[in-house]
Amino acid sequence: MAEAGASEEVPVERRDLIVLAVVSIVGGVLIAIWTVTPELSPQFFQAIFVGACLLAFFLFIPIMGVRLFIDDRGEE
Repeated sequence: MAEAGASEEVPVERRDLIVLAVVSIVGGVLIAIWTVTPELSPQFFQAIFVGACLLAFFLFIPIMGVRLFIDDRGEE
């Protein structure tokens, strides 16, 4: 009998973090280009950093979900 409220742990794999980092950095650059004039300035690099952090925060769970979905489909 399972415990009430028990949840299955999902291991975070290295490739999940690599995909998250690549998607976040590319998305951060695109957000920075969209919001700030692209030039070599601290404001532009800060916009890249903020955009990448924002995407990493909001995309961690969806990327893990996609990986679990792909792994489940591969087992069938």
